[in-house]
Amino acid sequence: MKRDIAEQKFLDEYDPSDYPPIAVAVDAVVFGISRSAPDNYRKLGKQSLNILLIRRSEYPFKNKLSLPGGFVLPDETIDETAKRVLKAKTGLNEIYCEQLYTFGNINRDPRMRVISCAYIALVDAEKTRINNAEWAPMDMIKNEELAFDHSAIIMEALKRLRGKINYTDIVFHMMPEKFTISQLQEIYQTILEKELLPAAFRRTIAHKITQTDEFTHNAGHRPSRLYRWNGADGEITVENR
Repeated sequence: MKRDIAEQKFLDEYDPSDYPPIAVAVDAVVFGISRSAPDNYRKLGKQSLNILLIRRSEYPFKNKLSLPGGFVLPDETIDETAKRVLKAKTGLNEIYCEQLYTFGNINRDPRMRVISCAYIALVDAEKTRINNAEWAPMDMIKNEELAFDHSAIIMEALKRLRGKINYTDIVFHMMPEKFTISQLQEIYQTILEKELLPAAFRRTIAHKITQTDEFTHNAGHRPSRLYRWNGADGEITVENR
């Protein structure tokens, strides 16, 4: 960009130290569904909505659970920071991720003024390998004192997930490649925390899925048809709000 002489003179004389320093960080809320073994072979295993957390090894909030996060470096965009932090702190790469909200409470970090750009990410927890992190169920997180304002960030992320689940395909980033309609409905119900009528649910998601020629096997009951999402193929995605 070509600048006029007056603007260039202003920039040459500009001193950033005239203003108080403010750091920018990224925190990522990674959602995943885990499926436990069923008590009754005729029923689906119980599912729970989980968040990926790390245990801090240094102050502040040493030994407290927190979201994976880090400071934005001078030579990277905020989206690049989100990708870097997730890979470095959890081993996750090539996953769906979108900007959530910016958190700027004055006292959210005791070290200095830190503004956090939060992200929401979705993975199939059953097939995702993670490093130096742990899955924590939402029920536990609601009663756990997390580092910084991460509890508030998680609740905002949950609100976003619930708000988008009915009018977008966001939930399919948490699904295996092939699934039954019952499994898909169970995930919707787990996230929304309410029961859904099977017939109405099938009508709602009919245009989002395509049936395969495959069926479940070794499930202890009548085989069920397997379906797949008819959307994108899971390539890396980082979306702005």
